[in-house]
Amino acid sequence: MAISISNYPVYLQDGLKPNRECLKSQGSQNEDQKVFHRDSCEVSQLSKNREILVDKIRHTVMQSATSFSDTRAEILKEIREEKGQYGYSDVVNACGLSYARLYSEIEQRHEGEQYYKADGTPLTKEEEIEWLDMQYEQEVVWQKSCAKIASQGQVIRGNISEMPTKELEELEDSFYQAKDAYMKLYRESRQVGKPLFLQNYMFGNSRMYEVLNRLGNLQERVE
Repeated sequence: MAISISNYPVYLQDGLKPNRECLKSQGSQNEDQKVFHRDSCEVSQLSKNREILVDKIRHTVMQSATSFSDTRAEILKEIREEKGQYGYSDVVNACGLSYARLYSEIEQRHEGEQYYKADGTPLTKEEEIEWLDMQYEQEVVWQKSCAKIASQGQVIRGNISEMPTKELEELEDSFYQAKDAYMKLYRESRQVGKPLFLQNYMFGNSRMYEVLNRLGNLQERVE
């Protein structure tokens, strides 16, 4: 004979009467097992969700507006500590090296890994390189602006007769030459497994650096 309690069948030998307390206990145990199984599944799913969230946070890239300038500043700091000072040639080389180093980090980051923006949407290597190009362009504009302001100040003070317009234009071109040169060096270094180092490349002509370095020296004396 079979009876059903709480949707669970219980079989009794013929002639025996069911023990109600025993049957209630059995039904309660079955319900507890169902609850335990459900809770275990929920805890397991929460654990998986947490792992996914932590992994996504670890693969989220926060693009800082100061990333490029911070990298360039650190390189120039090392130059100053080694040589006591730095000139425009060092600034141009530091910018070229900064671009190549940040480009290298982007390529390494996207080798077989998926990264995300701050809003949780996927971030591609192409988007990061586009952001890096924009940072470099802003750096070139800022460096040229600083040189122009220094020139204007020296003209007003009578230290120089006119603005070095030609040299300022050559300075801008030098930054893009440096970018290309250090990217070539990066690709060559990557093929042989060597790290990137600062070089003493000369971009533009010596006259440009002579004029711009003189502006810098005059500015330091005034300050």
